[in-house]
Amino acid sequence: MKKKVSYLLAFAMSFMLCVSGVVPYVVVDSYAVESESDKEEDEEEKLSISELRKNAVKDIREYAKIIKIKVSEEKAKEISKLVNKYVELILGEEGKGGLTTENAISECVSEAKEAIDAIAGESSTDGDADSETATPSSTSDFIMVGGNWITPVATYGQVVNVVLPVVNMGAVNLANVTVTPVTSNIVSEWPFEIETSGYTQTILDLPGKGNGQNDMDRRRELTWSLKTREDALSGYYKLQFNVLYYVGTEAESATLTTYVMVKGAPGSGNVEAEGGTSTPRVIVTGFDTNPKEVHAGDTFTLTLHLKNTSQRTAVSNMLVNLSAPSEGLDADSTYAAFLPTSGSNTEYISIIGKGATVDLSIEMTAKADLSQKPYQIDVSMEYEDEDYSAYTSTADVSIPILQEPRFELSTPEILPADISVGNEANIMFSIYNVGKVTLYNAKVYFKDDTITGGETFLGKVEAGATASVDALVTGAAASTEDDIVTIVVEYEDEAGNKSTYEQEINLTVTGDSMMGDDMMHMDDMEMDMDMEEIDYEEESSGKIGVIITLVIIVLASVITAEILIVRKHKRKKDEEERINLLDEFEGEDDSDEIS
Repeated sequence: MKKKVSYLLAFAMSFMLCVSGVVPYVVVDSYAVESESDKEEDEEEKLSISELRKNAVKDIREYAKIIKIKVSEEKAKEISKLVNKYVELILGEEGKGGLTTENAISECVSEAKEAIDAIAGESSTDGDADSETATPSSTSDFIMVGGNWITPVATYGQVVNVVLPVVNMGAVNLANVTVTPVTSNIVSEWPFEIETSGYTQTILDLPGKGNGQNDMDRRRELTWSLKTREDALSGYYKLQFNVLYYVGTEAESATLTTYVMVKGAPGSGNVEAEGGTSTPRVIVTGFDTNPKEVHAGDTFTLTLHLKNTSQRTAVSNMLVNLSAPSEGLDADSTYAAFLPTSGSNTEYISIIGKGATVDLSIEMTAKADLSQKPYQIDVSMEYEDEDYSAYTSTADVSIPILQEPRFELSTPEILPADISVGNEANIMFSIYNVGKVTLYNAKVYFKDDTITGGETFLGKVEAGATASVDALVTGAAASTEDDIVTIVVEYEDEAGNKSTYEQEINLTVTGDSMMGDDMMHMDDMEMDMDMEEIDYEEESSGKIGVIITLVIIVLASVITAEILIVRKHKRKKDEEERINLLDEFEGEDDSDEIS
């Protein structure tokens, strides 16, 4: 209407000027300027509506991205389809149509968020993503993220403390629980700088429900100080922590999942815009050894259970590198605790399907002088997805190494070595622990029906230590023909398993003294025999002296005659050999003359 009025006024003025002879070029230009100004106002109105549409679409997509983290893959697909419909409603088809008023756009955003919440099974009154939006989870029914978890907020270029509360919901107390964050050099997967070679931390004790404390008192907190990358993207990042622990001698593992909210630099973009799909992760879900118990010096087969957690893509062209810890006191004497028998610690896997698990086995030998304790093997993996994008992942496993107890006994000293029933003997010896393990609840006792007593408790015998045994045993019954008594050394290992060692010694136990009439009769007979022997000795003592003298003279004569005979025989034999030699020489001379 304004344009029509302006046009009529301009036409009237132009007509009047023309009548007066003035050219109305200025008026025409004024009309042109006014028309251009009206066009600019219309374009500004259109531009503001366009910005409102773009902001509305961005708001819906960011809200949907946060909700999709918490739901299943199937629900996430439904949410994506729903978002596309609302985007099409706001923007129109191929740039045509779409919402044209601010109120309509605002109502459409609210309606879209309510529809997303309906699919996710949640209710939300606003679209702001706070620290409670991303809920932690665990793959274990026992190892969980503590209830006091707070989603940290990280700002690009700054350091943030990621505090992970861990609680044991099982009944068994756990010790030496290792927790390792899953890192990556890809900014869309890990928003922090990698400033060290390993981020593994250990929880020395993680009590279970059986100790009477509540969940908050039983939790243990681990803290990582991480510097956010300058090029970090804005949005929620999923942080995963691999947990390894032992229930008895069985190795168990779990994966704890938490989130961190990252505020990237202006214009850095967000996680969804850059990635759009989940990152394929390969984790170690567990391992086995054959034999089950590995002793120092043994050759064993280590089998790792690897799982591709991605449901969208297979991983292929995988290199797995196993790195064993180094042992030794200095650089010249260090060595790997485990050596692969093939000579290479790198293995290759061609492909792992979506959500599939693959077992990787490698034969290794444990060094013979390893101490009895768990040894950690670092596992690093390099692989590609179906689009040939490269990824890396790390994990670790701990292998308990056992040492065979080795000890020696000194030569037992038995005083006296012959005892009668009812009398005592002192048995003394030492136990030298020459192995690398401690003997617990060690004791010594003697096993034989001929003696009693002598049990000695030694207690704890450290590696390299000596324990002394000084025992008194009492004769209980007469020994049999072998006179063997067995020393038994009994001890326990760290797990409380009992073992024994036996060594035989000689100890004679004679019977009781005879009593009664038989004893008296025997005494009479012995006294009579003694008297007769005394009389006989007195009568024959003179004769014995003469006989001995004659025997000595005869023996001397015989020996002298034998010596003379031997010498004579030897001289005769030597003379014969001399004559034979002369005859041989003369024969050789005669043959020379003839020739």
